[in-house]
Amino acid sequence: MWFKLSCLRRLWPALLLSPLAFLLAISPDCNRELFLILHEAGRVAPGAFWRLLSVLGDWPTVLALLLALSWRRPDKLPALLAGCGMGVFLAIVLKAGFAEPRPPLVLPPGSVQLLDDLPGNGSFPSGHAMASATLASFLYYSGMLRRGVVLTTVVILVMLSRLAIGVHWPLDVAVGALLGWAAMYAACVWAWPRGWPEELSARVQMALLAPLAGQLLWLLYKSGSHEEYALRLALCALVLAAGCWRWRRLRQV
Repeated sequence: MWFKLSCLRRLWPALLLSPLAFLLAISPDCNRELFLILHEAGRVAPGAFWRLLSVLGDWPTVLALLLALSWRRPDKLPALLAGCGMGVFLAIVLKAGFAEPRPPLVLPPGSVQLLDDLPGNGSFPSGHAMASATLASFLYYSGMLRRGVVLTTVVILVMLSRLAIGVHWPLDVAVGALLGWAAMYAACVWAWPRGWPEELSARVQMALLAPLAGQLLWLLYKSGSHEEYALRLALCALVLAAGCWRWRRLRQV
């Protein structure tokens, strides 16, 4: 019994998402109808609410937040790099391989109220759902936040935001969240579980500030058209400033 309960505690996201993903995969009509229902239900909240929620599934923003979290748990830096690398790789390869059209390109005109710019890549799987699940899994399996209900709620809200905005099918977000969880769970279990030497981890963390600075410059160059742009910019700038301050303190020690 102990073994079974232990497995349930570790693998409950897969037990929750796998049946849903399987059902939607074998029933395209169900996938389409569920999208229309949830997309219509999403109109009870303003578009700004869903766009701001989606920031928690934006890969550049999630990577910046994960870097900041690794300062608290430097022993989990290898897992962070492996899990994120695996997640980004899967998102790129699967989107290019399936090239699934997004809802506004398939459904009759007027069926979808698009709340944001339509991405030009494939719909399957959802990169936002994957990134948010990766962030939640890192928090949970690194022991920084053991409130699974809270983390699950946040991931579900990000998944719903992609449906409300009108850019993803339910199957996209279910599989995306499943892959994001699996990538980070596997990394936390098998990718150098005891971490790297302290000096190496500190050097890698400092080196990661360079791409973060590049991301900030890119955000400043490519101004956004909605309110979530300011949130992305603020989070990136805050993490970069904190990282530079931390690097300066380490050099003075």
